[in-house]
Amino acid sequence: MSTRGRSTSPHPLNDGDIEMENGNGDEKFINAKVIIITNLTRNVVEAHLRTIFGFYGDIIKIDLPIFGKSGQNRGKAALEYADSASAHKAASHMDGGQLDGAMLKVELSELPAKNYLSLSVTLSLSATQTRT
Repeated sequence: MSTRGRSTSPHPLNDGDIEMENGNGDEKFINAKVIIITNLTRNVVEAHLRTIFGFYGDIIKIDLPIFGKSGQNRGKAALEYADSASAHKAASHMDGGQLDGAMLKVELSELPAKNYLSLSVTLSLSATQTRT
């Protein structure tokens, strides 16, 4: 047996030891209808997001930026729901959840879900046309 002793367990915090904010920090996003999903694997496509996140409400728009050459996603997506309650529910249930083996980070956003896919296609097309 070792001569070294064991360290003591940390003492539980009392209610007076915890500094709490009012709520969970989502007050500034009370009307948010958009969620931003990061840490997506390259295998995830729009159909996966619609199937999984559609469980929480009607999705109006999905922005899944992709790389032009490979056609794979860039690891993040923006989903816009029809109502803010669906967005809040999806963010609270799926933040820290797993998709294709990766732990997702899901955050609310009041910014509109822009269509980066069409922007990147337009930019790649104009770059191709200037080369020819």
